[in-house]
Amino acid sequence: MNKIYLEKIVFIVIFHLFICLLLSQLGLFLNFPITRFYYPLSVIISFLICRVNFISGVITTLILLFGFLISGYFFDLSADGQSYHQESIIQLKNGWNPIYFESHSRTMKVWTEHYPKGAEIIQSCIYSFFSKIETGKAINIFLLISSLLLSKKVLECFNINSKQQWIFAFLIAANPVVISQVLTFYVDGLSYSFFVCVLGSIFLFIKTKEKVYITLTAMALTIGGSLKFTSIPILVVLVLSILIILLFLKKISSIKTLVLPLLCTSFLLLFCNYNPYITNLKEGKHVFYPLKGEGSIDILERFAPEGFVRNNNRIEKLAFTLFTQTGSFDKDNMTYKIPFSVSQKELNRLADADIGVGGFGIFYSGFLIVLLLFFIVNYKRLKHLNNQQKILFISILPILASVLIISDPWWIRYIPQFYLIPLILLLILEVNNMKIKYLFILKGILFVNILFFFSSVTVLNIYGTEKTYYILEMLKNSKKPVKIDARYFPSNLDRLEEYGIPYKQIKIDDDHQPIIRFQPKGSIIIDDNFKKQDKNLVYGFLNRFFYKID
Repeated sequence: MNKIYLEKIVFIVIFHLFICLLLSQLGLFLNFPITRFYYPLSVIISFLICRVNFISGVITTLILLFGFLISGYFFDLSADGQSYHQESIIQLKNGWNPIYFESHSRTMKVWTEHYPKGAEIIQSCIYSFFSKIETGKAINIFLLISSLLLSKKVLECFNINSKQQWIFAFLIAANPVVISQVLTFYVDGLSYSFFVCVLGSIFLFIKTKEKVYITLTAMALTIGGSLKFTSIPILVVLVLSILIILLFLKKISSIKTLVLPLLCTSFLLLFCNYNPYITNLKEGKHVFYPLKGEGSIDILERFAPEGFVRNNNRIEKLAFTLFTQTGSFDKDNMTYKIPFSVSQKELNRLADADIGVGGFGIFYSGFLIVLLLFFIVNYKRLKHLNNQQKILFISILPILASVLIISDPWWIRYIPQFYLIPLILLLILEVNNMKIKYLFILKGILFVNILFFFSSVTVLNIYGTEKTYYILEMLKNSKKPVKIDARYFPSNLDRLEEYGIPYKQIKIDDDHQPIIRFQPKGSIIIDDNFKKQDKNLVYGFLNRFFYKID
């Protein structure tokens, strides 16, 4: 009676998002706008359909509450998050129907109208219900926890104790891309969490034959495939590779059971992604516009040194990003880093939601080298692989295939699933028949690597959030209209509206003084002798010892 059903907890968390997406999309097809009722209705339906025992229901409820409390407190400090991601959510919440009409987007209109919006549709429903846009980020937390719990369920099938199962589950879920984006509206970390859920659900179905995992696979594929342009190709390659492997292993019954649900999922993907794919075609554009076709915009060439994208193949690009410094391209120093070396420049970029190269962390290159050394040193112990190790080696193939279809894997947020491959290799060492010593070294390196990310993300976001609250309270208490140049971040205007702060939009020069900024490169507010107030303990401490320049 008191047993905790991990798979049912994950099912409810993903199912309620799935229902929310379907209800919203059906409403849009019928030309009904997003309403505040979709999200609570989805939660109620999910709990009614998937009945769980008391303890599992309580844990599920706590996960939802935790997600809303954390996401609601923190402000998204990222550039893309505050620009076209939030703008899409705001437009949808305000009644925009992307299937039939153009948006009234105030920034980056081409991205707002022509990018997939699976996450933004769900987040607009949450925003409509809570009337606080930041709560939409809760879905990142929901999926982070879901990938953790489902990974634990998968690892129960392997010959390792419960403690090691939780350790590996944490390492799988806590992908650096996920950690760096969990408090933003970026969708790359979210897509990784869904990738893990798809892979885990298929594995558990093949292992247990329980139909709940087929449903979970279909739901994770539908939402995960609706997040970004690369989502569908990555997931299609993943699933096709798994089916080919099952065919090679003569698992015909599993293939037959999977075919119909996968065909239904294809229809659901088309239904949930009518905009942008079908609307692009109806407008005479490339299906992947604005990334392909006439009038396309090459965003990769903007961020890489001249010739790097065109003159290097995928393996070369991948190798460079795995073994170079963490951060942006250094055009004057295109070299590999010394493993385990640390620079201040790298540390400064760890909290960035959009790390360019070396995005898996400052110690990741060292981890890969040490992992290779473990395989070399323990070669004789690994001569006779057990069945679990063979399954793990085979599971690497579809993941690798999903990585190599990406033309520019140097940008880690486009291939977060690569992170799974070394972890699977580490698990192969863990389940070896002859015990392999000192594996705690490899796990320790990864934990320290993750800790650097977690610490940087936590400190920066607490500081940026407390600073934003300080500015909002100062503006509100001054009871003066705010003169603001929102620039590429019109969502900051909605932030002011949420706090009941009147404003007037004007053009402000870069060299105008004095000014107030929420972030260093964000919207600009003229400092009109607003009533200053004392900084609270947290903001004051961080401002004094960590971020001395506001």
